[in-house]
Parts: sequence; structure tokens; C-alpha cells
Amino acid sequence: MPSVLPKSTMLVRPRMAVEVRPEGVYAASSPDAAGLLAQVASATLPVGAVVPSLKVGNVVDRIAVIAALRKVLGAVQVGKGRDVTLIVPDTAVRVLLLDFDELPSKTEDALAVMRFRLAKLLPFNPELAQVSWQVMSRHALVLQVLVVAIPNEVLAEYESAVREAGFEPGAVLPSTLAVAAAIDDAAQTASLLVNGSEYAVTTAILRRGELLLHRTLELKTGAMAEAAAIVAQEPANAAIDAELMQTQGGEASDVGVAEIVQASVLATTDDPSRVELELLQAVSVAAAYFEDSLNVAPETVLTAGTLSPAALEAMLAETGLRAAEVLTSTDLLSATPIAHGLLAGLRGALKS
Repeated sequence: MPSVLPKSTMLVRPRMAVEVRPEGVYAASSPDAAGLLAQVASATLPVGAVVPSLKVGNVVDRIAVIAALRKVLGAVQVGKGRDVTLIVPDTAVRVLLLDFDELPSKTEDALAVMRFRLAKLLPFNPELAQVSWQVMSRHALVLQVLVVAIPNEVLAEYESAVREAGFEPGAVLPSTLAVAAAIDDAAQTASLLVNGSEYAVTTAILRRGELLLHRTLELKTGAMAEAAAIVAQEPANAAIDAELMQTQGGEASDVGVAEIVQASVLATTDDPSRVELELLQAVSVAAAYFEDSLNVAPETVLTAGTLSPAALEAMLAETGLRAAEVLTSTDLLSATPIAHGLLAGLRGALKS
């Protein structure tokens, strides 16, 4: 049974990790539990190949995803090892912080209590989901517990793609919890984290290994669904391909035409100013929660994913907040052209 928590009961995590994102697939390996990234690799995916959600149908272009997994994991493989930690998108998972008076000592009894509580909170049946939890803190008579739940069918999509690529998912982590594991637990100050992708943003607050906030906001759900529908309509793509070749008088591959059409869908349905406004609102809410909870305003926002510090700092110019990468050059054993933000989750997954 895989774990979906960064601090799992596994004594040693696999020395390889892979993250599946809508933008692409990223993998890394590390020689030991320190988790420094020795080898890294990436492969892009066609737009709409992965549409993360809580419903089955996340891996839309299965052939492309499996090919990308095989490519990146083969590039970072350690010896004959096949076990990997799999990182899945935040929007395919629900992460909650729940308060309890107490939990039963037996795992099966605690799980029953957890599922009963989740039945009122989740948009899917917790009896048909993998549920994991970890006690975050105990204050007075309140036990605060981090709960992670993912529908079994959704989890199976990602895990089976890794297996078809020739590897075994030994542990499963949501993206932002993987990034959180990369942040120094011993830091004396709390951290405000923003994990961005083109289609969603997650804000989180951490203090000495304790998660105080986790909030995911989807940014382009409708556009992604349309792009996914195009990927799934291969007969339609073939017809479009033929039509474009006739009108343009040139040659185009099926994949190239599909990407052109998908890009046009996203271009017509996206509103960059709306997305930026939603992202800024998400960061503002997290910053306000940070100040209310810790009685001090944050000075720096840590970034991961596709959101670079320079891009976020430009958006936050009027707030005075600075931005910095979670991952630094000291986390890597060699240089790489891959953006550090896209490797932050891998660093956390390999650190154990």
C-alpha cells in the first residue's frame, strides 16, 4: 500500500522520483537519503495529455504519458532499481487539516473514524478512496491531523502508467506536500509557499515541519477540459490534419496539428489577466492567514512549480513581498537547464 504523505512509515523511500504535471514529466535520482539531486530529466507532454481532477480521466493521452515516463525514468535510473516515488498533481488529491478530540489507537479504527468524517467533506466517496493521515500537532485538547485522500480510480490511472513504463510506484505524494518536504524542518521562521502550474496554484504555510495551511485553486479548468476532449478525439484530429494540409499546402504530423488546435482552444478561452488576479488573490489570502495565525507578516514567498520568483515578485510589487526559490543550487549535484521550481517536489520526495 503506497503512502501519500511526505513522512511515510517507509524507512527509506526509493532513490528515484517522478512528478507528472500537465506541463510535462520530471524525474530525478539521489544517491542517498540526503536527497541531493544527482541526475534529472524532463519530457514535455502535449497540451491536454494530463488533466488532473478528482474524476477518472486524468491521463488522457496515455501513450504520450507512458512514453514520457519511460524516457525520464530510464535517464535517471539507479542501477537496476525499478521503485520510484510518484508525485501527482494537487488537483487530483484532497488535502485537509482536521481537528479531533482524539483518535482510536488501532489503525483500522482510526481509519473508520476518518472516513466517516470525510464523507461530509469530500466530493467523492471516501470508501472508494485511499486515505492517509499524519498527526500535525496537539494543542490543549485538540488533535490536528493532516489527511490526504485520492479516489482509487484516479490513483490507479497514474500508478498503472508508471508500471506500463516499466517501473513500480513505491510511494505516492501530492505535489505541494512533496515540495513541503524539501523545506528545512529546522527553520526557525515559518514559510509561505506558492506551488504554481499553468492550471492551478496551491498556497501552503509551514512552521518547523508543521503544515498550517494547504489550499489549492484551479485556474483554467474549462480550457483544460476542452483541450483534453480534443486529444481524445483522434478521428476528429485526423480530419483536421487533412484539412490543414490542404489549405496550407504543407505537411504536418498528427501530433503537430493536435497541438496547434489545442493551443488555439486555450488561447481563445484563457484570460491571462483573470488568471493573474486569481493567483494574486490566492497569495493575498495565504499572506493574511499567515499574519493572523503567527502574529507576524510574511516577508518572503517561496516558489515552486512553473511560477518563478521573478514572475511572482513582479505581480507582488505593490505588497513589498519578496520571492525566492524553494530549491537552490546547493540541492543539486550538477547543473541542469530544467527550471528549479519544477524540481522542488522531487527534492522533497527523495529526502528521507
